[in-house]
Amino acid sequence: MAQDRKLVVRRRPPAIFFIRAAALVMGVGILFACSHTEKVLIPPLMDLRSHGTVGIIDFSAGAADDLRRLVTQEYIQTVQAAQPGVRILELGAEAQVLAKVGREQLDPAAIRAIGNAYRVDVLMFGQLTVSDPKPNVRLSSTWESMQAGADIEASLMTKLWETDSGVTLWTNASRRTETVAHLSADTDGNVSFGAADPQDRYRRLVPHLVYANTTDFRSHWEYRKVE
Repeated sequence: MAQDRKLVVRRRPPAIFFIRAAALVMGVGILFACSHTEKVLIPPLMDLRSHGTVGIIDFSAGAADDLRRLVTQEYIQTVQAAQPGVRILELGAEAQVLAKVGREQLDPAAIRAIGNAYRVDVLMFGQLTVSDPKPNVRLSSTWESMQAGADIEASLMTKLWETDSGVTLWTNASRRTETVAHLSADTDGNVSFGAADPQDRYRRLVPHLVYANTTDFRSHWEYRKVE
């Protein structure tokens, strides 16, 4: 008996399918060829060189006169390292500058007067604030060990004014905390202790505060997708 035979007909894909597939592959290739990632130099957010001469008043630091000069000089060096060629005129202490223009505080009128007296286009001033050591005690959840210490906190706030108008062009603040003493003990009788001079710690904090505060004056690199 003859077996039934089935006739299988294979359809060939229409030519339009191959055309579309080829176009898709070519399109993806072109896309990857035209779009790639590059390392791009981003200019500083605040370019002081475009503002003419910068007058800087010695930063205030409360009763710590040595810190006042330290933070001012550190700030000048950091800014000029970030923007070589920026013109900075050191004006001296705040009280001295205000006395010269016959003003009692840094208000818009005083800023305009300082601009005229010293012939500066913008004025910069900052305030360094340091705290006394603050105790800090921590107990473990099982009450088997204890850690105690003392922390200091320092903050730096700076402002930049336009002397023609007295308006604020830029402001920034940075803050940092550091331990100056520590004590740890446990129920097994293990005890450790260490302490540092707070004034030395304040001086060591200054470069970190200044670097964080001057971020907007530095250019930086970023990876960006370009076409």
